[in-house]
Amino acid sequence: MLGRFWFFILTIFLTAVPLQAAEESKPLREEGKPLWEYGFGIGYARYAQYPGSDEYSELVLPFPTFQYRGTILRADDQEGGRAYLLKENKWSLEFSGGGRLPLDSSKSQAREGMENLPLVVEIGPQLIYSVDHSWEFKLALFPSMAIYGSSIRQNGGLASIEVQYRWHDEWGGVFESPLMLSGIFSLEAKTASQEFNATYFEVPLQNATATRPAYSASAGFLENQISYFQRLSSGKLTVYVGGSYSDFSNSANKQSPLLRANSNFEYALGLTYVLGESARRSVPIEDTEGLINRAMQKRNDHLKRFE
Repeated sequence: MLGRFWFFILTIFLTAVPLQAAEESKPLREEGKPLWEYGFGIGYARYAQYPGSDEYSELVLPFPTFQYRGTILRADDQEGGRAYLLKENKWSLEFSGGGRLPLDSSKSQAREGMENLPLVVEIGPQLIYSVDHSWEFKLALFPSMAIYGSSIRQNGGLASIEVQYRWHDEWGGVFESPLMLSGIFSLEAKTASQEFNATYFEVPLQNATATRPAYSASAGFLENQISYFQRLSSGKLTVYVGGSYSDFSNSANKQSPLLRANSNFEYALGLTYVLGESARRSVPIEDTEGLINRAMQKRNDHLKRFE
């Protein structure tokens, strides 16, 4: 959960501008939230140094914010980040991702003397079935990249299945602006390739010690995860709090000397303030469309001209 939060903050700046230009060809209804907003925020996170670690790191970070609610790209603090490839009734094929922060191994007792862990980014498609406005089932396949400074290498991939529940409510009359509340609860199971698991669990022979024997990682089950994200907003100010619990007791690499904890509990909190927003309004989530849908519609419109 935490990795996805930072990933979407980064990628929105790289994708919003060209997609906004592409969406100018389709008018948006003048209702709902602003098409885009910008501001600033500050966040705190406590997270495991790597999956299955018994050591934790902390991060305090100020950051700019930019939320975008287009017909193809949606990236905000309620819907998360998603780029629609195909939408059909309750089914959608979307482009999404996640990641994990790097680690200086000199700051880890378990990995002392080993290669530093890279920044890991997972980007790929996910198939989503929406039961209603509250329940979603997701099946994802994310190729992974490991970033070592200026060097990038393929890092296997992740597959996951997830069930997600969303809720929202509004309290009025107490504050100058209504207090908006929303929450996201999810259950997720992940499996990973041998290359991905090796990044975190393999111990090369040259790094073996008396307390850290050599270990060859294998592909297979990675973790079960339960997470919850809470949002409270009034006017231009929004406060966030969220946490995730990961269980590694059924991991395919539970015999690795680097998998030193059967569970990890990570959490984050923060606040953001909106400085400006567009006059143009977005469409509701149910009126979004996929890139493939738009391309097919343009093709059909083109063919009709010759009928």
